[in-house]
Amino acid sequence: YGGGGGGGYGGGHGYTCDDISRVPPDLAARVEAILTERAGAKMRRDFDSADRLRDDLRAMGVMVFDKEKTWKLAGGAPGGGGGGGGYGGPPGGGGGGGF
Repeated sequence: YGGGGGGGYGGGHGYTCDDISRVPPDLAARVEAILTERAGAKMRRDFDSADRLRDDLRAMGVMVFDKEKTWKLAGGAPGGGGGGGGYGGPPGGGGGGGF
């Protein structure tokens, strides 16, 4: 079959970006590659590597939401709509960055 890696953003890992229009193309390509590698690590049950890759993404300013299968740049739209995260600071609080 030849395994062609899915069209556009969202390759073989199944994650999509909440607001791809804000992401520079070179960063998007790096994130996609890391997410694909991370998905492979999870499939191999190599959770240490998967966690390390998640931490690498976080260090790049990328937040990954596994339940929703989405990712976005940290510091995106303020108040981004409840639920699911846990990656930011305390509820209602800033998490660094500041205006």
